[in-house]
Amino acid sequence: MTAVTVTTTVPLKGKIEDNSASYESTSAHIIEETEYVKKIRTTLEKIRNQIFKDEVRHNSTNHKQGAKHCGHIQNGFDSELDPSCCSLDLLMERIKGKDLQLLEMNKENEVLKIKLEASREAGAAALRNVAQRLFENYQTQSKEVRQKHEDSRHLLQVNTLEKEQKLKQHVENLNQIAEKLEEKHNQITELENLVQRMEKEKRTLLEKKLSLENKLLHLKSKATYAKSCQDLQKEIFLLQEQISHLQFVIHSQHQNLRSVIQEMEGLKNNLKEQDKRIEDLKEKVNILEAQLITDCLDLVTFSASSLSIVTSLCVTLSCPVEYRDALSSLKPALLLELFSSPGQTREELHDRIPSTRLTILSTTTFLLLSSNRRKKS
Repeated sequence: MTAVTVTTTVPLKGKIEDNSASYESTSAHIIEETEYVKKIRTTLEKIRNQIFKDEVRHNSTNHKQGAKHCGHIQNGFDSELDPSCCSLDLLMERIKGKDLQLLEMNKENEVLKIKLEASREAGAAALRNVAQRLFENYQTQSKEVRQKHEDSRHLLQVNTLEKEQKLKQHVENLNQIAEKLEEKHNQITELENLVQRMEKEKRTLLEKKLSLENKLLHLKSKATYAKSCQDLQKEIFLLQEQISHLQFVIHSQHQNLRSVIQEMEGLKNNLKEQDKRIEDLKEKVNILEAQLITDCLDLVTFSASSLSIVTSLCVTLSCPVEYRDALSSLKPALLLELFSSPGQTREELHDRIPSTRLTILSTTTFLLLSSNRRKKS
């Protein structure tokens, strides 16, 4: 509105300045121009009242200055033409002043726009830098956790292998002890049977000796059987030697039997110790497996905390809602991915961890790239 007025009135001022002689000679033309200026003045007053409401307070002062300026230019005009000319010059000066103000305001607006764009670019760059630092920190922490987990895994594997070797050795020792116990049991049975046979033979010899001694007493009463008595005495002597030898053997077998029984008791005690060691080793293996599961849970906890950071980053970067929903459902999915398979071994569980970490890393990268593309578009 103001630009149109400027375009219309500036040539008018030039026309008045160039043709001042025409105003003096032609009164009708001056009156016509005066009426035209009044219309322009009315229009400019309306524009001025709409844009600058503080002009009312300065009307009197500006009017006096305009009247004075008009008196210097057109001293020959009558009292009706002087206010019109002065008002026209005053309006033209005001229009120029307003145009200068508008130009200054436009320049300030351009500067503010440039600053606003620079601030927006700086904010976007800061967000990108924050996202990059978060992602780099996540990669560094993930690498550290992975290295720590690998070291712990290697140590656990070494300890588990050592415990399993010891368990295997103890099981072999247990089997050997069981075999020895079986052998000792058979040996004791044989010795008991042997001692029983010797005892039976000893009783037989004693009965035979007693019979011969009775027969010898019967023959001694008769002198004609002297030679038979000598033979009986020799036979009794031999039987006594056999009985003595058999008694010695029986005593030795009893000692052997007691020794074997003691060895069997020792083997039984050793068997109990081996059973206890096997139970201890099984418990240690279970503890190592539980520690392995705990390490896996720590890894998942770290991954979940990283996902929380990435989720907050997505909210800051105004990522789409479906990305945040996908991140919210990713943690239960990771737990299900790691621990839901029944009957999985420790090796299978270790093999599933890198793929889970890769899933987290891929998801994070995808979200960051998607957010950057969205901001650029």
